[in-house]
Amino acid sequence: MNRYVIGIGGYLGHDANAAIVSNQQVLFAAQEERYTRKKHDLDFPSHAIQECLSFASIRGEDVTDVAFAEKPIQSALQGHLELPYMPLRNFLGRSLPDRLSGRYLPTAKRLFPNANFHFVLHHVSHVAGGFVSSPFDEAAFLCVDGKGEDYSATIGRVDARGVEIARELPWENGLGLLYTIVTGYLGFRSFGSEYKVMGLAPYGEPRFVDKLLSLCDTDANGALRMRHHLKFDDASTTRGIALVEAALGVAARSNTGSLRPEHIDIATSIQHLFEDEIAKMVRFTRTLVESDNLLFCGGCAQNCVAAGMIRRSGAYKHVYNSPIGGDMGSGLGAACFVAGRNANAIAKTNVQGFYLGSEPGTAPAEASQHRISYTGSLHEYVASRIADGKTVGWVRGRMELGARALGARSILADPRVPGMQSKLNLAVKFRESFRPFAPAILAEHVSDWFDISEESDYMNYTAYLLPSRRREGSLPSNASLKERLDFTRSEIQSVVHVDFSARLQTVRSEVHPDFHKLIKCFYAITGIPIVINTSFNVSGQPIVRTAAEAWQCFLHTNLDLLVINDDVFVNPNTKTMQEKQEWLQQFSGAA
Repeated sequence: MNRYVIGIGGYLGHDANAAIVSNQQVLFAAQEERYTRKKHDLDFPSHAIQECLSFASIRGEDVTDVAFAEKPIQSALQGHLELPYMPLRNFLGRSLPDRLSGRYLPTAKRLFPNANFHFVLHHVSHVAGGFVSSPFDEAAFLCVDGKGEDYSATIGRVDARGVEIARELPWENGLGLLYTIVTGYLGFRSFGSEYKVMGLAPYGEPRFVDKLLSLCDTDANGALRMRHHLKFDDASTTRGIALVEAALGVAARSNTGSLRPEHIDIATSIQHLFEDEIAKMVRFTRTLVESDNLLFCGGCAQNCVAAGMIRRSGAYKHVYNSPIGGDMGSGLGAACFVAGRNANAIAKTNVQGFYLGSEPGTAPAEASQHRISYTGSLHEYVASRIADGKTVGWVRGRMELGARALGARSILADPRVPGMQSKLNLAVKFRESFRPFAPAILAEHVSDWFDISEESDYMNYTAYLLPSRRREGSLPSNASLKERLDFTRSEIQSVVHVDFSARLQTVRSEVHPDFHKLIKCFYAITGIPIVINTSFNVSGQPIVRTAAEAWQCFLHTNLDLLVINDDVFVNPNTKTMQEKQEWLQQFSGAA
């Protein structure tokens, strides 16, 4: 008899998602936002669940187990009492029956009448989801999150037998919340904008670190706690921003205000503080758990700069940064954990490069008149057009799981073209000009360009451009943000940050076969084994899922070409700027 485990994530208030695992194999996983088109949608993931069932060709009655990616009673106690960590509350939260609480539970019971229900600790869900796709048979883990029940970080060991917790940092108002509050202070108020601060950080100097630390207590092990009891809600964010203003002596930036030099230095400072505290946690993990391997996961692990720092530090021989470390993959982790417990082992599974979602379908009928013919293979033709400076929407195969496009729902361009970073940011993505783009590089050539030879298959680490690939020159110390952005640093200017760092996607034929074929064709034409890869969406919009969504996004941006399956379309450029702006308004406030 086949066992079907449905994993459901999203209890904590964002990024609802679902996954299905059968006989220890992940069949399908997706985020609810890709169906509802609401960024970070937190509602019950009914659309994602229905896709799971449809893909497996089963009904809700056939599901044997449902795994939730949180212990709801523990979170409820923490939320209602609104007090810092208490051992008694923790004991009650883990002892009382989970059926007493749970926003999703009544709906799930109606959908899955024959299922057994399981509630997995939130951080354990993150650990299990990372472990099943890692190269490790065993590892120490460091899970750092904004909030998991009433914890902000967990340390332990994971292997096929399960997850063993060695230490928990029992505070919601920890490192993740501090970073979030500073993000709001800098004018990036929409949920999930911390990556903008990470991208801004290389432009400044870390001269505000001590003032930021005045808001916190911390120790040699990285157990940071803000001195004021704050939470992940609007009232706490407003209060926290006022506290940051008072500590720094610099007024908060509005979301439309200009980025002044002091704001840039504050972004640098919070990133510097963040990396220092993570480094302390890594050293502490080393003392608690004996292993040469480290699994880095949780929402804070999406900070790929910190992940790259851990790898370069040499604290561990091998580091794996989970590409679904955030809540978008929590349902998959919970499902894998329960499926493993049923089978007395957490088995490794083929996640197919994390192309775990749906196919795009066919282009809408109106697109047919804009289809163009080409000679030779699709990959050769598109590579030649990218080499000519064209920007391309690339929609092929199953959709990626997670926050990053991996070559199935991507926008692609030539990294050699001067000004391409600004062009994509301002005319295509409609977002801040300083935001960097990822170089998707053939894995077999990565050590010819960057200071690593290890994988970064999911844009999960930063690396640095080799000195031999850099161009000489310097800027005055008072150079503006735009001058720093436009300064020519290398042949692949658009994917190298001002500090010569880059968030790499190493593209291997066995992990990303279709995407690898395209970049290999581009390399044959240009001698450059790299293309720009960014997600196919505009600011505030979830990544496109279907061919119809891709077509609408294509029409309302300045992309040149669109690939859907094996068809290529040229942009008719029929939309006026007013029409584009009106279309963009539906995503405003969610960037």
